[in-house]
Amino acid sequence: MILKQKQGGKRKEFEIINNTELRIKEKQSGELKEWTVKLEMIGHNLVYQEATRKRLYILSSFFMGFLVFITIALYMSDDFMGNLPVVIGSYVLFGGMTALALLSPLKREIHLVGGNVNLTFFKDSPSAEMVNSFINEIIRLSKQQLLKKYAKIDAELPEETVFTQLNWLKNRDLITEEEYQELKNEYKTQRLIKDY
Repeated sequence: MILKQKQGGKRKEFEIINNTELRIKEKQSGELKEWTVKLEMIGHNLVYQEATRKRLYILSSFFMGFLVFITIALYMSDDFMGNLPVVIGSYVLFGGMTALALLSPLKREIHLVGGNVNLTFFKDSPSAEMVNSFINEIIRLSKQQLLKKYAKIDAELPEETVFTQLNWLKNRDLITEEEYQELKNEYKTQRLIKDY
C-alpha cells in the first residue's frame, strides 16, 4: 500500500512493506531523504495541526493601508511624478509579498505519535479519506505486530516477564481485560504442564 502526498514544494511517499515496515521518502528543496521504520515502533495516537491565515489578513490590511497612506502623502507633495517609481515599486513589493503569502499552502498535518517513531502526514493530500484510511491501516498493522511479538505465551519465560508484557499490552489498549485474563490463565496452564 502506497500513499503519495504533495504540499507546495514538499513531497512525501509512504509505502508499507511486507506488513512489517514502512518506507518513507521526503523531498523538499531539492533534498531527498529516505528511511525505513518497523511498524511496531510507530505510535497510535493522532495529533491534528492546522494553521490559519488570520494574522496574514491583518498584516496584509496594515500593508495596504500603509500603501494608500504613502500614495496620498506623495500625491499631495510637490514632486509626485518624481516619486512615482517609489510608489509603483512599493505596490509591486508589498503586493507580491502578500500574494505569495496568501497563495502558499497552509500547514494542515496529522501527526502519528506515542511510539518510538513519530510520523507526519499532510492532512488532505491526496484526500482526507485516503490519508485517514492509510493511517488506520498503519495503526492496525502496528498493533498486529506488537501482539505477535508480545502476546505470545512462552512457558519458558519467567512469570514476571510474561505478566509485565501482558500488562503493557493491556495498558496500551492492545488487548482487553478479558484477553489479558485469558492470556494469564494460558500462561499458568502451560507452566503447570511444563512443570508436571
